[in-house]
Amino acid sequence: MIASLPMYWRVENADLWRAFWAVVQDCAVREGVTLPDLTPPDALPTDWYDHWLNPDLALSMTCGLPFRTALKGKVQYIGTLDFDLGTAPGHYQSQVITRPGLTGPAHRLAYNSSDSQSGWAAAQELTDLRLITDFIPTGGHAASLAAVANGHADIACIDAVTWRLLQRDDPNAAKVAPASQTKPTPGLPLIAAQGADPAPLRAALGAATSAFSPDTPDAMGGTLTFCVLDEHLYHAQPIPAPPPA
Repeated sequence: MIASLPMYWRVENADLWRAFWAVVQDCAVREGVTLPDLTPPDALPTDWYDHWLNPDLALSMTCGLPFRTALKGKVQYIGTLDFDLGTAPGHYQSQVITRPGLTGPAHRLAYNSSDSQSGWAAAQELTDLRLITDFIPTGGHAASLAAVANGHADIACIDAVTWRLLQRDDPNAAKVAPASQTKPTPGLPLIAAQGADPAPLRAALGAATSAFSPDTPDAMGGTLTFCVLDEHLYHAQPIPAPPPA
């Protein structure tokens, strides 16, 4: 079996994610389930879809856009971690950042990847998206932040949990101008291989988030709670067109 929680894992908080997972493992044993240790992001396949679609997947965290596209009907939804963002339970949004000193319209959009809910799909609601003439794929939210901070892009949408982490750990966060936030959408879904029984995993995750109380929860992105959303909330979200070539 394999497991991962890669989306908010950083060098600075890796020990906290491992500590949380140790609590999840203990709670899972009480439910009759043995969970493997977490695979860190740098040990995952280059194509994360190979990991997410592995028939031995015990648990992982994916993004809402691939969950309702490439992974739809191929994985088991387990639940969603909430990070105390002030949204509805299990929801999150993106922080819109702009280039400091930008006075006119933003013409250059940095986005982490075209299969990202927070970086690309959320950007569709920007009222000036039609004015964008340059779409810059960066490969990650930190790289999108750097593109705006260094003047290579005018605007980007950053996952609100990731934005908290970048504000703590990345000097580029002080070099951009936070603007608006996008509307909340369902947060990053926790998934297992298709056919997995969600009940013991849900019980373990609920117990673990209640028991786990780190001294610095913001180092993980916020105070964790666990909820199970109606899966249709994910699939009801629109699927954006890909960025222009």
